[in-house]
Amino acid sequence: MASPSRPSPKALAFLADPANRDDRVWDASALGAWRQEKRDEAEALADTRASRHGVALDWVEISGVRSLQITPKEQRHDTRLLYLFGGAFVMGGPLEDLTISAALAAGTGQQVISPTYALAPEQPFPAGLNDVVAVARVMLTQGPLAIAGESAGGGLALSATQLLRQEGLSPTALALLSPAGDMSDAFDPDRAPDDPTLTSTLIRSMPNVYSGNKDKRDPRISPLYGSFGPDWPPTMITTGSNDKFLPVCQSLAKAIGTPALLRVWPGLWHVFEYYEGIPEAQESLNEISTFLNSASGEIA
Repeated sequence: MASPSRPSPKALAFLADPANRDDRVWDASALGAWRQEKRDEAEALADTRASRHGVALDWVEISGVRSLQITPKEQRHDTRLLYLFGGAFVMGGPLEDLTISAALAAGTGQQVISPTYALAPEQPFPAGLNDVVAVARVMLTQGPLAIAGESAGGGLALSATQLLRQEGLSPTALALLSPAGDMSDAFDPDRAPDDPTLTSTLIRSMPNVYSGNKDKRDPRISPLYGSFGPDWPPTMITTGSNDKFLPVCQSLAKAIGTPALLRVWPGLWHVFEYYEGIPEAQESLNEISTFLNSASGEIA
């Protein structure tokens, strides 16, 4: 799986467009408007995105958590995928991440469950993580399960897996897109790549917004500092050379060791898979689907 040596023309155009540079800083008073803007956009596009990928959307409740069920036309095997959206632990939802989750449902032939986990600051740590673990625990009793997540959702996927393994439960595989695996001061965003989609000030604000005065090296907050071990499930981590979280992804791959496959896409940014117009987005999602199928013992 060799990445292209340089970004596509569309990716280069994205990087060159000042309109794509997100210069927001944390503003609690603006959070409601930020959320509503993204939610309205996602709801308006949900049917189009579902149709594009040939999936059906239904809302279900699992362990008290409202979750989006994404079912491909051809459900090819029993393994299901738990998908965790991103949004800095304060924003986002299942519909907002359909560009990724619907593509993975179609690419793997797996039914995807995307829970509406609790968000800070109204419901800070560990509320969201507790929701994720509760949903995963139920799904694991029903059959084999893989877990995927982007950014904050990738961090939650890791923390949840560490907790589940303490109970003797484990997913078949993990797919992590630019995971937020280190919320401690050891991660200095100013020394990370220049990423048009993330600001250092926003990254610095999130740990305290999410977890208050809790120890940021608690593995439930920063899974990088948790336990992995030789029987950790196969894990694919995707990132880009312009991703602010590139150093975190590299540290996670090193900590996980042999079960981890790190994919660094030249010139790409934080969770570039979210951007439908970038050809590398679909290429990466195809690779992730192939990985998940292989880890589940299926041929994509």
